[in-house]
Amino acid sequence: MLKAVIFDMDGVIVDSEDYHASTEQEVLRNIGINVCVEELKMDLGKSEKDFFRSVLTRHRKTENIEETIRKLIKEKHKTYLKLLKNAKPVPGAIELVEKVRAAGVKTAIATSSIRKMLEIVIENFNLEKYLDAAVCIDDVKKGKPEPDLFLEAAKRLSVQPNECVVIEDAANGIEAAKRAGMKSIGFMSKSKQDFSKADLVVSDLRGITIEKISRLF
Repeated sequence: MLKAVIFDMDGVIVDSEDYHASTEQEVLRNIGINVCVEELKMDLGKSEKDFFRSVLTRHRKTENIEETIRKLIKEKHKTYLKLLKNAKPVPGAIELVEKVRAAGVKTAIATSSIRKMLEIVIENFNLEKYLDAAVCIDDVKKGKPEPDLFLEAAKRLSVQPNECVVIEDAANGIEAAKRAGMKSIGFMSKSKQDFSKADLVVSDLRGITIEKISRLF
């Protein structure tokens, strides 16, 4: 039985994926690594630490890797946090959160982003009154595709994992939902992802109804 819907944030609630991509490409270029959009998609949904670790490892830049990661994240944030404050919601996202909550189903955000980014989005979109919980990468030991974020959200919502549906725009997020024992909806947004493990795939959040979500059980 459906008791909770857990939303990913970047690419599902806030239209921020292009901002992530451009700032990541810029800081990586500064250390001699050129990455195309297709390569960025491989790590979509991961935390910033895990993302940069994957890229640096693939490009064999592993000397002093932890220090390099810290510097890359710091440089990225100088630009990204400013961009995020002006980011728009994904069409239909806020209305869907409201719709789910109005149906008596609990809601949460579970994001691989840091707390500062989560707070910016919740404040800018006035989401606090519609959310029962909000979990970020700072709250768990491992990010997606591990299930920690979604399991922590379920814990805070006081529901069982098999009573939850996750809405994600990244294959890593769908995998995390599967490992958590949750149903999942793959949102096919700008980045084309492999959603073969999702229980439902949509291309427009405005087409999701509480009835469609409930039918996943």
